[in-house]
Amino acid sequence: MNRSGWILKGTMLCLGLGLLMPLSVPASSENDAAGTEEISWVFDDYGLLDETEQAQLDQELGDIYEEYGYDAVLLISPDIGEDQDYRKYAAEFMQENDIGYGDTYEGMCIFHQPDARNITIVFRGDTQDDFPSNVQEEMLDKCKKYLKADDPVSGYQSLITDLRTGLDRICEGKKVRPMDIREGSFAGTFAVDLLLCFLAMAIPTGFMTWMQMRKMKTRVQQANANAYTAQSGLDLSEKRDIFLYSTVSQTAKPKDNDNNNDSGSFSSGGESFSGSSSDY
Repeated sequence: MNRSGWILKGTMLCLGLGLLMPLSVPASSENDAAGTEEISWVFDDYGLLDETEQAQLDQELGDIYEEYGYDAVLLISPDIGEDQDYRKYAAEFMQENDIGYGDTYEGMCIFHQPDARNITIVFRGDTQDDFPSNVQEEMLDKCKKYLKADDPVSGYQSLITDLRTGLDRICEGKKVRPMDIREGSFAGTFAVDLLLCFLAMAIPTGFMTWMQMRKMKTRVQQANANAYTAQSGLDLSEKRDIFLYSTVSQTAKPKDNDNNNDSGSFSSGGESFSGSSSDY
């Protein structure tokens, strides 16, 4: 074969390889995309959120995962029925979906049922001891203000903000207290409460003093006690028994054992959880 033949064959081979290589690149990219799964922390089975709201909440929960190594999720669901324990339902959801960071599965689930008008939070891992029941109830009370106003997104963000505040204190080696997540500073709240207590005492006291002074307009100073003594002596016409103390018997009201309003530790699948559930 002459030299021009070899050149022609080499040129054809190069052109054939050039046509095959672009075909193999998209296949590799497609496989990589198929192996990459996007992580989401919002599970809206109810269809309550639009795309913008879901993306915003997903970003806030994702930031907590990145900053604190803490897995917090939001589950919005239709009414699961009154027979279900809402806290255990959220705990089982966390177990089934492997929600929790690290070996101790540190995480929290915000579980909202708009139809049942119930909001539930459940903690998993060691942080269930760091967020006691009184802190959880304070978190829910703040959230329910927004839920009652038909603003669920702000309610979810309130819980996320309180969670972030608690995690900050845990990182500093401090305990999480209700006053730490309460709206307004402690000093400001104390000053307002002190002023309200003063007004609550001063207003009725001043009114009663004014009424007594009005009744004493006809008072005349007496030099002796003869003016208070009747001419015919003492005549007892009426007798009454006045008791300074009284005994009141009370019967404790039975506690509501409804699963929809619970707080504290519980067990699910042999694992310990802590959570609070409240209707609004």
